[in-house]
Amino acid sequence: MGQKKLGKRQQKEAGAFYAQTGSILPFQGKRQRKKTGVFYLFHPEDLQKQIDSYGYSFSMGKYLLFLLTAAAGAVGCGLLFSLRWYFTALVVMACVGNLPFLVLDGYKQMYEHKRFLDVSDYMEQILYSFRSSQKIASALKDTWTLFETGQMHRAIGDAIAYIEQGKYQWDLYSEALGIIEHEYPANRLPAIHEFLRTVESNGGSCTAAIDLLLQDKAVWADNVLLLQEDKKAARIRVIFSLAVTMILAVVFHSVYRSMPQQYTIVEHPVTQAATALYLLLDILIFRKANREIAASWILQDNREEEAKLERYYHMVMEFDEKAERKKSLVYGGIFLAAGAVFGSLGHPFAGLAAAGAGVILMNQHKMGYRLAYDKVVKEINRVFPSWLMEMALLMQGNNVQVSIEKTIEHAPAILKEELQVLSDSLKRKPDAIGPYLGFLKMFQLSSVQSSMKMLYSISESGSGDAQAQIQVLVQRNSKMLDKAEKLSNEKSLAGISSIFYLPQVTVSFQAMVNMVVFMIVFLQQLQL
Repeated sequence: MGQKKLGKRQQKEAGAFYAQTGSILPFQGKRQRKKTGVFYLFHPEDLQKQIDSYGYSFSMGKYLLFLLTAAAGAVGCGLLFSLRWYFTALVVMACVGNLPFLVLDGYKQMYEHKRFLDVSDYMEQILYSFRSSQKIASALKDTWTLFETGQMHRAIGDAIAYIEQGKYQWDLYSEALGIIEHEYPANRLPAIHEFLRTVESNGGSCTAAIDLLLQDKAVWADNVLLLQEDKKAARIRVIFSLAVTMILAVVFHSVYRSMPQQYTIVEHPVTQAATALYLLLDILIFRKANREIAASWILQDNREEEAKLERYYHMVMEFDEKAERKKSLVYGGIFLAAGAVFGSLGHPFAGLAAAGAGVILMNQHKMGYRLAYDKVVKEINRVFPSWLMEMALLMQGNNVQVSIEKTIEHAPAILKEELQVLSDSLKRKPDAIGPYLGFLKMFQLSSVQSSMKMLYSISESGSGDAQAQIQVLVQRNSKMLDKAEKLSNEKSLAGISSIFYLPQVTVSFQAMVNMVVFMIVFLQQLQL
């Protein structure tokens, strides 16, 4: 077979193609995912099939009980808030319509937990096995015996079969291990597999590097478990918030219902609609909290968030202070002039508001730059230790310049351009310290600068000194890795933590609408 070298992503996709088709024919495209409609899960058989794919049994009797309970609860809320039958029917449909997704999220949470345990055990076992044999095929077979059944058992078995057939398109081990990476897209897994491939090809001692990988895996696993505990605690807080605000809404409703008939707003159409909307929003909030809990444990990167951070990076790097200041002066000057006009016409409050907006707009370029700068710095602190870990592994079998070049393809988006500039500079001046010191220089991060100086020192030292210095670099990076994982946890928790405040917003909205309706009814009665 041909042995044309392509990128790691294409090699991984070749392994994914084998995992999907069981074929070693040339890879012809990305795996096509089954597309389903919005109402796919409403059919009990389809819901059952989806849960079965997670490896769990599903009882139709239990599902029917859930449906009846949800419908009864919705009817109870309708009676509690004195809703008309059509608003009650709307709430019932919302509860019944969201139930399949809530049920599926419950099973998906258990499924994701098991996937995390599988990949965590796999990473640990394959490293221990490889340290003994230094052969990927042997390590895979040894690890395979750890999983008697299940998805990981099948994935490792497919990888072993791929290797034993000996036919490949670009790189045998990349394609074989890509089968496992496709099934378990954990961000630590590609680095481990790349290290195994490097040692298999180049030989040499791997004990120190494997100890490093085991330490990194332990930090990752501990922080993932901590994140899930924090998510569960946040979900409990959301449910508590929903319960408290529901009690508050019932109290308000009781007050309005106890008023004299001419002042009551319980039957008013606007009040009815606002109450129904409040209940519907609470159902959606509960579903949103459950969906956050059921998210993948092993795949936490958000492509949209990465793209946004990349835009912030370009905003900082391409910031033209003079041009942005001119824009701010123009926008701010317009509002300041408007404030002066309002003041001269006898509208002091409007004038003050316009003047205040003008002052803010005159400084908006500074505020926008600072916001983007802070976000970029926080993201660099989060992703840099992982990149440095990959560097330490690659330097076990490559020099510093080659290792930097190899990290570019899969580097975090916010580091990609800087790494490419660094690599190009080192090709022109391989012995200069300038390219190292210029890496992310604008952000003046001491941890980054210190690490880059260490990399320069390693590149200039002999092979014996280099290994000792790599160990020092790794020791420095351990604390950074733990801190970076906690930053990642904070980022992942932001979504579900913000949901806590939504029930307070919905009940406030309902209370405000009811108060406005009451004032209108009250004033109408006074006029009679």
